[in-house]
Amino acid sequence: MSFDADSPLLRQWGKHREPSRPGLPTWVWLLLAGSLVALFGVAFWLSERPQPWRSPSGDAHFVSCTYGGRVRGWCAQLRTPSDPRRPRAGTISLHVAVLPATERPATGALFYLEGGPGGAATASAVRVNAFFARVGRRRDLVMVDQRGTGGSNRLSCPHGYVRGGDRQDLTAYLRRCLARLDADPRLYTTSVAAADLETARRELGYGKIDLYGGSYGATLAQAYVRRYPASVRSVVLDSASLPDVRIYDVAARNAERALDAVLARCAATPACKRTYPHARRQLRDLLARPPRLVGLPTGRVLLRPGDVAWTVDWLSESATNAAIVPFAVNSAAHGDYTTLAMTYADQLGGSNLDPPARLVPFWVTICSEPWAAFDPVATSRAGAGSYLVSAAIARARLFHSVCHVVPRGRVPPDAGGLRVVHAPVLLLAGSADPLDPVANLRGWRRVFPRGHLIVVRGAAHGTIEYACVQRLVARFVARGGATRLDPSCARHVSLPAFVIG
Repeated sequence: MSFDADSPLLRQWGKHREPSRPGLPTWVWLLLAGSLVALFGVAFWLSERPQPWRSPSGDAHFVSCTYGGRVRGWCAQLRTPSDPRRPRAGTISLHVAVLPATERPATGALFYLEGGPGGAATASAVRVNAFFARVGRRRDLVMVDQRGTGGSNRLSCPHGYVRGGDRQDLTAYLRRCLARLDADPRLYTTSVAAADLETARRELGYGKIDLYGGSYGATLAQAYVRRYPASVRSVVLDSASLPDVRIYDVAARNAERALDAVLARCAATPACKRTYPHARRQLRDLLARPPRLVGLPTGRVLLRPGDVAWTVDWLSESATNAAIVPFAVNSAAHGDYTTLAMTYADQLGGSNLDPPARLVPFWVTICSEPWAAFDPVATSRAGAGSYLVSAAIARARLFHSVCHVVPRGRVPPDAGGLRVVHAPVLLLAGSADPLDPVANLRGWRRVFPRGHLIVVRGAAHGTIEYACVQRLVARFVARGGATRLDPSCARHVSLPAFVIG
């Protein structure tokens, strides 16, 4: 599929020109020269401006759209059955954005799948354009907002203060939200979203596509490739877990391993080791202290031991923020809770719900799908000894209770099982990822016989930000997975220096 860049003005350029006649006055020549310059300018403008994007069926009307003031693409609303099993029972609208390949015609398309659940792919258009610049030379970059998010029939609960940690308050809030919905919440799950992607692929006229999914996007990518194997050319799974891993049950254990990696890197750095020699013991002492009321310019924040634990866990999710952990823990151990309190208030929302938790797809997905099950007993057993275990058990109890009011979504019977994927798969994992670490991929060779695993040393959750990884992904996609990759650069990515204060 390509742009219709055939300008009538360009087609006729240079044709049917009459030979010049001798003896014409000078002013005539000047007038003709000026006209030619103007004509050339118009022709150049027509050839350079974006040409309308068209879907093969002609059912979708694409319009020019811009992200971040500089990334230009083509956007449309595609109609898809609200219930894939009953295609005549009505439709919903999917928001789609295409960043056309810079070299035409395109050789295919890479579909970018956003994390979450609850993330809208088009909200990441600027990052997608930057991170996949090499891929985008020959392939269109396609983003489809998952149903219930962004511009795809967004199902959002009302704004307003909700005590997210209070079982009764949260349960009442969700009951009110679900009662007023003008949609069937059971149809907002990963498997149904996979069917929407297939609709988009067909509508846009692509054959086999390449997929990139990070975090929850990797879960969606695995669901898609298992259901539509004939539609997939290659798959990149960044910070993924296998479908049979119940990620919340092992969250505390994985958080502890990630903290071990951060503190080991600190110990290997002379300045960090000298300044923060007792960070582990200090964190243990902080979690044993009573709640602390911290005054900030924006107001007072109550930090309970569980809040401290979740803040450290959140900081560990990126290498940039992980570099703050020893400093933040040491400061709080000496009475200055400012860094921990500001991070908790700004990023974890205090006691209020954060934006993803106000979306219906978030609740239907985590309350229905096997990978997101919450079992307090399993959490306690797997996370014994972890700094996060008490907070993780409390979360498991809360969600286990609240999920009783959420309708169970449509989930295939084998959603939690393993099925062999024959497409080429590139698995990317950060060695210090607290959410989807390498441990959650144990046994991947049996599942992905044509797979490659690359571990990025020191990286946390998400590795596509590193230039080394972007080059590896571009090469993998360019060859459709049929290539040998040299992962040596992944062992030497540049990591941020620890904050020393």
